[in-house]
Amino acid sequence: MASIYARRGILQIKYKTRDGWKQRSTGLRDTSQNRERVKREFLPALELHLKQKEQKQKEEPIEKFADLYLLSKEDLATYWEIKGRVDKILAFFKNRDIRQIKVSELRAWVASMSELKSKTVSSYISTCRGIFEIAIQEEVIEKNPFVHISKPKKKRVDEEDEKIEPFTPQEVERILATVPRTLRNFLAISFYTGMRSGEVIGLQIGDIGEDVIELKRSISKGIVSTPKTARSIRRVPLFDVLKPYIQDQIDQARLDKSIWLFSRDGKHLYGIDNIRGHAPYGPWYRLLRELGIRYRRIYNTRHTFITAMLKSGALSVVEIAQIVGHTNTKMILEKYARYIEGEQLRISRSFDPANSNNKCNF
Repeated sequence: MASIYARRGILQIKYKTRDGWKQRSTGLRDTSQNRERVKREFLPALELHLKQKEQKQKEEPIEKFADLYLLSKEDLATYWEIKGRVDKILAFFKNRDIRQIKVSELRAWVASMSELKSKTVSSYISTCRGIFEIAIQEEVIEKNPFVHISKPKKKRVDEEDEKIEPFTPQEVERILATVPRTLRNFLAISFYTGMRSGEVIGLQIGDIGEDVIELKRSISKGIVSTPKTARSIRRVPLFDVLKPYIQDQIDQARLDKSIWLFSRDGKHLYGIDNIRGHAPYGPWYRLLRELGIRYRRIYNTRHTFITAMLKSGALSVVEIAQIVGHTNTKMILEKYARYIEGEQLRISRSFDPANSNNKCNF
């Protein structure tokens, strides 16, 4: 409802909104022609504007409830990981009205993640379900559509994901001789300590001793935490072959005025992608292509260390398990036994099992 009237010779429009009556000057003098123009142009435009505004006020965008969901998670250590999932959910649904999102669309969304691991898909479903739960609490919807959607069945672990493919000594030598400085030092630490990628990224200058590295933290997706399988500090031997790489990275860290061995703008890295890059053009992927080395996940640097130590016979399985952060020897024996088949035949024939001072020399 709108009306036209004159005030001090200027035409005004008076109209009603949800917030009450309002008025707006047209800036036109009060003439018959201008009154016709206001009726013909101004009033239809105003009506359309008010209709669109009312429609917008009635909308309940999914982003609104996603923000409320994130507020409920802001004190969690995994906040940034959750936020990453929320951002991708919003990108998929393009800020639709949450009441208009159908079960069939949610099923299609879940199906679009078929290439991801079952655990990852479950995390996305849990996050999205939580957003809809907030909408229920706000009395915008009555029922969570995810009651009709089951979590994906646990698939058999993809062989490629878990396949242990250690690098050969020749490949390690070629990689370290070719790779750019920062990635070279990162890989050297990984190859010669068996540390996980997040543990290497979490190293600080103060963690490096003369002969040992004290492993106190790990970093993944921007979150600093204690080591994956041990709450206490883990001590890793610093082999002589590694010391030049470590010293070079310490020099770089001091130049960057950072306590972190690997940093950006003085702050710790967000995660492994800051070092490895993204497929297929990141530094790690380019390096293997340029060297003609078959692609393996960067985690195989850890497998390389463990298999090399097992083959060397320099340490017991228990000692190796302690170095790499396994709580017991079971995993090492189960996962790596086939990579050292035949090594028992290389034992020195002078070995005397009755002599407690004698060691197996391979």
